[in-house]
Amino acid sequence: MNKLQKIIDTLSEEDLVKIKRDLVAGNVDRLINEKLNKISYGKLDNKKCPVCGGTITENNYSLEFGASYLRKRAYFDAVDCLEYFIYSKLKKHELKH
Repeated sequence: MNKLQKIIDTLSEEDLVKIKRDLVAGNVDRLINEKLNKISYGKLDNKKCPVCGGTITENNYSLEFGASYLRKRAYFDAVDCLEYFIYSKLKKHELKH
């Protein structure tokens, strides 16, 4: 039995109806995405910009790329680093394939 099933088993009928309503309205998806984003930003503490080596903060730029089954995300500290990565690194990669 997974964690979600255990949580659901402990809820009252009233709570289940409210959660069902939020689920249909899309609120549950939004809440989960917000939590995942907070977790993701928490992992930025030790990240460096792949172009200049600058420290990544919450005010960063990110690029998600790769095949749908193997997504990668790169974080950049400024727009110029993001532009450099796109135009130099990815263009060269596309020309090889």
